[in-house]
Amino acid sequence: MKILFVCRGNVRRSQIAEMLFNKRTDNEHHAFSAGTWVYDKEGTSMHGKKLHEFNAAAEVLASLHELGIDAAENTRDQLSEDMVQQADFIIVMAEEHTIPKYLKNNPRVRYWEVQDPKGMTQEDTNKIRDQISTHVEELLSELEQKDYAHNEGI
Repeated sequence: MKILFVCRGNVRRSQIAEMLFNKRTDNEHHAFSAGTWVYDKEGTSMHGKKLHEFNAAAEVLASLHELGIDAAENTRDQLSEDMVQQADFIIVMAEEHTIPKYLKNNPRVRYWEVQDPKGMTQEDTNKIRDQISTHVEELLSELEQKDYAHNEGI
């Protein structure tokens, strides 16, 4: 099963969720992430740029590093309709005004209310990481129950 995590810039929330999910799963489930607006202030695309290239990602990288996760080489990816079509399940943490119509009306979308840690302290970023971790654990539990039911013919 492919899980797509979406936030606005693909620097913080969706990257955290992707890494936490993939750390806890095997090859049967895999997460990837994207942003609804992966551009800098001047409007230049940041698609494909690595997280370690952004000062804005420093707290996220440190927060994940505390859990033994190295996300420095992760790249920022611009959301596309193709990505949405490839995903079995989509988790959106982006602000509503940034969400494209093709995503808003998709029946595979679930919304998580998670504040963007942009400009926050390391402590606050860690709290948001922990909030996302709780959501990821709940999602994994749900997927495991569905897998069990499927395998048992329920």
